[in-house]
Amino acid sequence: MEKFAAFARIAEIEFSDIVLSTQDLSNKLRIYLKDTSFIDFFFTTKLQAQRFSIHWERRHVDASIFRLDNTPDKNWKKVETFPIHFHSKTYEHVSTPPFPLQQKDTLQRIFRKFLQFTRKNIV
Repeated sequence: MEKFAAFARIAEIEFSDIVLSTQDLSNKLRIYLKDTSFIDFFFTTKLQAQRFSIHWERRHVDASIFRLDNTPDKNWKKVETFPIHFHSKTYEHVSTPPFPLQQKDTLQRIFRKFLQFTRKNIV
């Protein structure tokens, strides 16, 4: 769990009001939330440009998903913050993230911002 240990601590300690537990699935960190939804968090360690995705799975709750990632998908090239883009409620609805991101933001800071977004939008 070394790769995800710091992120698991952030989720479990700083967001304990919405997080039940975390689980290292070897290729991603799963965060179980109190409303029965979950977040899957992944990042690369072997590519020159670090890639990440933070996916809030809610299809079994209200048929929605929320996902922030920086995969340079050509379909989302029109998004102002490309390659970073945000899937809002459906995979096809893509825009800039609903929270400010800075070039200097670390992955931990981006992770926290996503969990803050989750906290504000959890039912």
